[in-house]
Amino acid sequence: MNSATTLDNDSVKHFSVRLWTEFVMLGLGLPAAIWVASKLIKLSIPAATHGSPGERFLWWIAGPAIAEWLFVLGVVLILRGRQLSLRDIGVWRVGNWKAWLVALGFAALGIAGNLRFLPRMGVPISAAFFPQGFHLVASLMMGITAGFCEEVLFRAFLMTEFANAGYRTVAQVLIPGVAFGLSHAGYLNQGFLPWLGIAVPTAFGGMLWGVSYLLGRRSLVPAILAHFLNDATALPWISFFMVTGALGRAPG
Repeated sequence: MNSATTLDNDSVKHFSVRLWTEFVMLGLGLPAAIWVASKLIKLSIPAATHGSPGERFLWWIAGPAIAEWLFVLGVVLILRGRQLSLRDIGVWRVGNWKAWLVALGFAALGIAGNLRFLPRMGVPISAAFFPQGFHLVASLMMGITAGFCEEVLFRAFLMTEFANAGYRTVAQVLIPGVAFGLSHAGYLNQGFLPWLGIAVPTAFGGMLWGVSYLLGRRSLVPAILAHFLNDATALPWISFFMVTGALGRAPG
């Protein structure tokens, strides 16, 4: 009996170490990978540093996109090693009306909050919904990468890991939400307080999309679409100004 108990305790300890390693890898390892990818792009592609504002912005987006898609690939390989797939953690499930209400409701609040900055930048509100030129490419890159990759990583995968470890529903929502906020550490280059102003609402939004995921019985599609809309509308314009300082520059 002592031997069996020892094995059980060892298994629990191993699972706990794996779980919190995944938390650290997503919360802190992902921004580190984004930093490395961004540095490699700047060192190897002159346009990333000396190009037009549009070129510099698109290459700035490319670093996070590359890192996040590689992390999703890593999750796919981890699941395959367990004889599972993205379908098993709800990535393709459509959900129910409750999940859609929470997911789209928060996205609407986020978009409305971001839209108020556009007139101050000399950008018409319509540009957030009908971008042109490189702004269209930027919107699609940011929206698709954030909407799919971040929801797979922080909602479908990490929340499922905490569920499988026996954590209660509240912890499944709160802890991955904190990791989601930490993963935006790249904004620390804007200063600690600006980063904190981004990380806290980001973590809160991640928690609400986590609630949506659970309300839909672990259905990720509502959160994917809501996250896409949030990151593909006004946010690219705000990021464009933060990165380039090109206030109100016409698309093209």
